[in-house]
Amino acid sequence: MEIKVEILSREVIKPSSPTPNDKRILNLSLLDILSSPMYTGALLFYSADPHNPLGSSSEETSLKLKKSLSKTLPFFYPLAGRINGSFIQCNDEGAVFIEAKVDHLLSEFLKCPVPGSLEPLIPLEAKSREAVTWPVLLIQANFFSCGGLVITICVSHKITDATSLAMFIRGWAETAKGLGITLVPSFTASTFFPPPPDELPLKPMDHKVEVEEMKCVTKRFVFDTLKIKKLRDKASSSIVKNPTRVEVVTALFWICANKASRLISSTTRTSVLLIPVSIRGKLDSLPENTIGNMLSIMILKNQEGMLDEIQDVVNELRKTKEIFSLNCKEMLRSSSRVLESLKEIGKAYGRGNEIDLWMSNSWCKLGMYEADFGWGKPVWVTGRGTSSFKNFMLLIDAKDGKGIEAWITLVEEHMSLFEQDEELLESASLNPQVLI
Repeated sequence: MEIKVEILSREVIKPSSPTPNDKRILNLSLLDILSSPMYTGALLFYSADPHNPLGSSSEETSLKLKKSLSKTLPFFYPLAGRINGSFIQCNDEGAVFIEAKVDHLLSEFLKCPVPGSLEPLIPLEAKSREAVTWPVLLIQANFFSCGGLVITICVSHKITDATSLAMFIRGWAETAKGLGITLVPSFTASTFFPPPPDELPLKPMDHKVEVEEMKCVTKRFVFDTLKIKKLRDKASSSIVKNPTRVEVVTALFWICANKASRLISSTTRTSVLLIPVSIRGKLDSLPENTIGNMLSIMILKNQEGMLDEIQDVVNELRKTKEIFSLNCKEMLRSSSRVLESLKEIGKAYGRGNEIDLWMSNSWCKLGMYEADFGWGKPVWVTGRGTSSFKNFMLLIDAKDGKGIEAWITLVEEHMSLFEQDEELLESASLNPQVLI
């Protein structure tokens, strides 16, 4: 679906109060330094409603967003700074706020929200694959002709993961409603994971694949509440009696992706699944409100197709989780433990022609559907749609908090088989309409 988006204005929003001198330099943590220089982003969709303030005028709404953003930035002061190598200059340079007009009805747009249709709603700078220095934070407010609104928030991955992004959105929405920020961010990640004193033996984790050259395609699959329940029942066993919805969808993705790969290659290769996991809550001393890339990677291996039933994959996933939680405690004791883990991942990428390598990332339970700026909660929340990675799945909550939306990027020939897999289609619908 092609939509016409006209950029009306571009403004730099500075913090409402200056950053104190003792906070002007923020050292990045080891995990931040090793993160890819790209933007992570979310799109929040709001429908027009004559009974709430959004129905008044786009000018008033835009002004409210900009004023509340300015008041939010002193709490998230590094997002108004400039990245300089291994630290951020918290110089109040500001965040970029773009206002755009969309010549389209939101209800029509949501009838078929293919990944490509999201592209015009995303700030142009956020699509760059160059090192991100400034702006650290990009906002684009897209006003639809019907009065609907899409707020796109993109933040440099060098300072934020998805949990950090969700914390910022929550704080901004609370400020817009005239409330106090309930989860004040902590920028102390470098005290827990300082970079080693000598030169890093690894380059940043920038294993992006040029998706266009690989002829990859991204598609949206939706697992509703009823089908999730059936899938959980099917996946339960004496070992894992009550699997989570994320576990069963992740397991099904890996099974169906491996089947597609085997059909194309006619051989059974070792398959490796990488799962980024937040380490907040797994380390006693690490505050839940820590901003940064508080992530480690969980690694699952399927040797010679031994795991081909969903119960077996879920069992392996749960066992790996338990081991992972124990290993997390070692991360705080030495940065070498972090580097060892990243070396293992690097080796897996280096064997790309010998093994099948997949990644599954979950944004579930981040609370983005609670983002009420004063005109109600979003009718739909999604990530950026298309991915810079191949063999990648992003899981996001459905609006009811019980279903799951999976945005999956595969090589074209893999996707043509994957999307026809009967086991997948028993549990998922391909790009259904978003109901307002």
